[in-house]
Amino acid sequence: MDKTPIYKYPANYAREKGELELYRASLAAHAACKCAIDDAILDGWDGMNFVPGTARKVLGQFGPERVFFVLAYTVRERKGDTRITGHNQSWAKTIPLYGLQRGRGSCTLESHSTKVDLFIDMAQKEYLLSLPLKREDIQAEAERILAEFQDANEPNSPNGTHYMAQVSPDFLARANTKDQDRLMAMLPFQTLTLSTLNDRKGTFALIRQDENRFRPLRLRKPSARKKLQKQPDAPSPAGKMKPKGQEL
Repeated sequence: MDKTPIYKYPANYAREKGELELYRASLAAHAACKCAIDDAILDGWDGMNFVPGTARKVLGQFGPERVFFVLAYTVRERKGDTRITGHNQSWAKTIPLYGLQRGRGSCTLESHSTKVDLFIDMAQKEYLLSLPLKREDIQAEAERILAEFQDANEPNSPNGTHYMAQVSPDFLARANTKDQDRLMAMLPFQTLTLSTLNDRKGTFALIRQDENRFRPLRLRKPSARKKLQKQPDAPSPAGKMKPKGQEL
């Protein structure tokens, strides 16, 4: 990975502090990242969309901070370009440009705006999939699966003996063995299994048709110790103790 840090101040500050080399190194890394993104967009386009993993190499080479910097800079340079969706234009405004003035063409992508827009969506998703799951992510997946079980009017497995719900591919892409165990522990079913099916893509959660589908999730309550750790220390009640050495 190119570990050149993003210089977070404008050129005049770098000049005053004698840090022009750091500023220029950051600009050079921006330019290299820009070229890598343009190449990825060109090579990864199949005529209709990007092939899976198109953004992954660039994220691994330059890191998400610089990739998102260059993408956001390009969007802001193309202000008013309706080929870039509103949600990505709004997202670009949240990325600080650290004093870099508009019009520095070395940081602006040359790719078509529609492809840039799609690449931003892909890069954001690739980055999300690289992050470890949190407890709330696992709980959200458990809630989604439980809702699918409950929404089914009758057993929906191929042989008609089980209720089933597909486990999110994005969840599986981020989940390790412990995460899957935590998901299983939250779902309150004795016959619960995770399995693939011969005639369908993906992994599915299955329960027997005689299970009670309307039980709540099994959510562990935080321990008393964790609760205490989260609580700020309460101030001592006034008048209960006098400071050491204080005279009455």
